[in-house]
Amino acid sequence: MPLNVPVTITVPPIDRSFTVHTDRQRWSAEQLAAAPDGRGALEAAVREGVRKAASTCAYAQLTEPDIDTAAHPDGSVTLTGRVLCDESDCHAAAQRHHFDAAESIEAKAAADWVAQKELSLAPGELKVVQEHLRTGRDQQQRRLSFLFVLAGVLCAAAGAAMGQYDYHRPESASGSSLTVWIGENVDALCNHLAFPAIVAGALLVLFGFGRAALTK
Repeated sequence: MPLNVPVTITVPPIDRSFTVHTDRQRWSAEQLAAAPDGRGALEAAVREGVRKAASTCAYAQLTEPDIDTAAHPDGSVTLTGRVLCDESDCHAAAQRHHFDAAESIEAKAAADWVAQKELSLAPGELKVVQEHLRTGRDQQQRRLSFLFVLAGVLCAAAGAAMGQYDYHRPESASGSSLTVWIGENVDALCNHLAFPAIVAGALLVLFGFGRAALTK
């Protein structure tokens, strides 16, 4: 079944999009026996399938596909041919194609194959690495949410403290005293900032809880 599979690898240090031009064919023992060179005929059919999948891709037409062989207990053999392409036009065309369930399985296999070629990952290791990265991002988001909540609590507490501040001018202080001037201006500043600080703190707390809920 010739396919053009879009694959995007976002595992550091790679953040690139590829297309895997692929064809997978399984021949029964009877089909293999019917041909003078069963394995050779199957491989030739797979190579032709890859070329058909990549009929508009000049790069794939000139590149020998990687052939993966799997023998089955019933005597049948599956060959999968793949060519890795980084042409943007091929990737855009492949993305427009709707994958059914069987093709989705091939898409996962293609992603693992690209990870092996580009990142030297073992078969199946891509999923583990991606899950590890996803877990790390989730933890980072939760820490950031906690910091928003903490900042909001501190901001609201500071606003409440400013609201409680009330400067009383000493009876013995003169009108031109620097201490009196500072105390009165600090009192006025606290009166102006107390309510906005409480509101800002409440909004930060709500924002932090909202972020935490979305990352679950």
